[in-house]
Amino acid sequence: MILLAAGVFTAIGFKIDWQQTANSVKNANLYWLLGATVTMLYAHYLRGWRWNMLTEPAGYPLNKIRAFYAVMIGYLVNVATSRGGEFVRCAMAAKSEKAPVPTLVGSVVTERIIDLLVLMSLCLLCLGIQFQEFYGFFDQYIITPLGKHYTAISTVLLMGIFGVRYLKKQQARKPKAEGKGEPSLIEKFSAGLQSVLHLKQPVVFILSSYGIWIGYWLSTYCTLQSLDITEHLTIANALGVVIFSSLGVIIPIPGGAGVWGTLAYGLTLIYGLSEVHANSFGIFSVAFSNLLMIVFGGIAYLLFYLATRNTATTND
Repeated sequence: MILLAAGVFTAIGFKIDWQQTANSVKNANLYWLLGATVTMLYAHYLRGWRWNMLTEPAGYPLNKIRAFYAVMIGYLVNVATSRGGEFVRCAMAAKSEKAPVPTLVGSVVTERIIDLLVLMSLCLLCLGIQFQEFYGFFDQYIITPLGKHYTAISTVLLMGIFGVRYLKKQQARKPKAEGKGEPSLIEKFSAGLQSVLHLKQPVVFILSSYGIWIGYWLSTYCTLQSLDITEHLTIANALGVVIFSSLGVIIPIPGGAGVWGTLAYGLTLIYGLSEVHANSFGIFSVAFSNLLMIVFGGIAYLLFYLATRNTATTND
């Protein structure tokens, strides 16, 4: 995957006007970039806080600060591996909170499903406030493909549902050893997956889910305002850019290579930016995001290590 990302970024390098990009970055407004950093960290903190709300019903409440550190470490790993960070943050939380990894993984899967639903609602909002600009894009790249592959998507979902139910039935038929109440791997995973059905504060959970994406939205707006080539775009336009970025994240290429492509394409197709300016913003946005993840992910790893060491010393 790293070699693939290196190949993609090499191809990107030939399309970038590096002189234009350098001029834009040199004149970047640092106050707007600070705003982008703060709002992005706020969104990531909310993600860790919301994660605790999912694991608590399963019987494994997380320390909110250490959950935030684990989320940031996961994003640090995602820079190089695309999806590996999700498992790493579960492993980190399992180490510090003594929670089973399958339960944590199940809760993260639930997280992603919730994020998808929130993103879909934001797509509808974006379509509503920018109908003329976005209808053609949504019809060509989201509505039509979903319609074409509706049968395949439905089949996969149904197979997944019946597969989990079959495994649970098979597990239930196995006699448990007397005196041993240790849940199985499937049971642990299911506990994390179904935790959303047993939330103590469902309204707060929904608000925090939208709060995460509002943080992404504000961070994107601040990033757009930081460069002279995109400062004319509005906060409504920033929502469209968030959607472009999210589509790019779906492409499993490390380092945000997929994000660059969808960002540049969307800015050109929807908002009429020149290809040179769209490419410049795309590479700047990806580089800025990766830099944040590397710096703050590294700091989070150090703080997580110190926090877990102090906790272990106190317990001893």
